[in-house]
Amino acid sequence: MKLALSMWSMHRTVRGEGWTVLDFLDFCRREGIDCVELLDVFWRNVDEELPQVAEFARTHRIRVVSYAVANDFVKADPAERDAARRQITDAVPIALALGTRTIRVFSGNLSEGFTFDSALGFIIEGLSEAAAAAAAKGITLCLENHGKLAGTGRQVRDILERVGSPALKSTFDTGNFLLVDEDPLRALDVLLSEVGHVHVKDFAEDPAGRYVSLGGKKFEGVEAGKGQVRLDTIVRRLREAGYVGEYVLEYEGTGDEAAGIRASFAYFQTLIPN
Repeated sequence: MKLALSMWSMHRTVRGEGWTVLDFLDFCRREGIDCVELLDVFWRNVDEELPQVAEFARTHRIRVVSYAVANDFVKADPAERDAARRQITDAVPIALALGTRTIRVFSGNLSEGFTFDSALGFIIEGLSEAAAAAAAKGITLCLENHGKLAGTGRQVRDILERVGSPALKSTFDTGNFLLVDEDPLRALDVLLSEVGHVHVKDFAEDPAGRYVSLGGKKFEGVEAGKGQVRLDTIVRRLREAGYVGEYVLEYEGTGDEAAGIRASFAYFQTLIPN
């Protein structure tokens, strides 16, 4: 049972200070963090950077536990949907070069003119094709409950069941369910048997929060253990159900990112059984 760090947890620092992926890995090395999630959005030139990043990770014994892409199948244009599919399949050799067989994926964003039902066919088609290509290389795609179009536990499970591939599982993002007005514990009831990857994220209701739910509630990202998500119960239930993968911190607070990460890691240590 181990906590890894998603590079997204440092996205304000990365963008504000012009960090590369190597800079993020060096931060992890200095912090003693040896498991990470990397994202396609942070490459400047993947062909040039990938060999250096893979070598740095090997040299400093930093394990890449997952690789993430930001695909969106909710597009009317077939060419755009095909590009979203290729975004996933093009990630397969990158993930393998980084030493991971887990790719985190999306369904798509809430867009004008679309509902979950009207977009579902596009999502299933794209993920079915991508999952077949991933399975051929021993890769598992993990669909995150990201955004407001396909963000509930039932919607995620519906997609997984309709695709029907063992190469497509759930990335259970503990905080994002609040943004579709769903209790994360109820979502876990629905998805427990399908979880292949976990994002540790906490939100607190805040009238000035940046994140607004479908029902109009406002939330702000906080350190793990400081918000409304029952992370202790979620971790316990996952462990009891036999989940043995990593837990990936995706910190989204407004304060100093490094401080929020350190506090979240310290909290997670209290959840590890003796």
